[in-house]
Amino acid sequence: MSAGYKDIINGCVNWERPAQERLYRLFSKDLFKVCKLYGSDTQDAEDMLHDAFMHIYKNIGSYNFTGSFEGWLHRVTVNCCLQALRKRKNFTQLAEIPVLDQEELDLETGISFAKVLEEINLLPTKAGLVLKLYALEGWSHSEIAEELEISVGTSKSQLNYARSVLKQKLIS
Repeated sequence: MSAGYKDIINGCVNWERPAQERLYRLFSKDLFKVCKLYGSDTQDAEDMLHDAFMHIYKNIGSYNFTGSFEGWLHRVTVNCCLQALRKRKNFTQLAEIPVLDQEELDLETGISFAKVLEEINLLPTKAGLVLKLYALEGWSHSEIAEELEISVGTSKSQLNYARSVLKQKLIS
């Protein structure tokens, strides 16, 4: 599939405005959904999307046509969202939270994703980020630990804490 985007990618590498607009039109909707997961509101998500596209335009030449282009865009966008959060310094190192209930959150209860996301966004910042990166983005605990500058154990305990709080709020 990435070869299908070769003209767009090459145009963006050369800073051709039509290619940039085409890339934006093709992927902005999906990447905005990613930004909404990390932004505090719609305006924040729009700002994150803008920053992500600026980063994509500047660094698209580093995409080497191996692996999914969509996956590369997604990963760049997540990293830009995390960078925006890091700049705000609104997540700081948290103490280890004891592992609570390790049962999986049962999403087959008929609870909407919007409600689940609303509750995730009410979690303490670090716990919410770990849950999003692990459950929604598919990152490993070691990737999360490296990105958030925490230990693997903290990543695991934050995930368990987030799951237990969600389970309590959504299922009780």
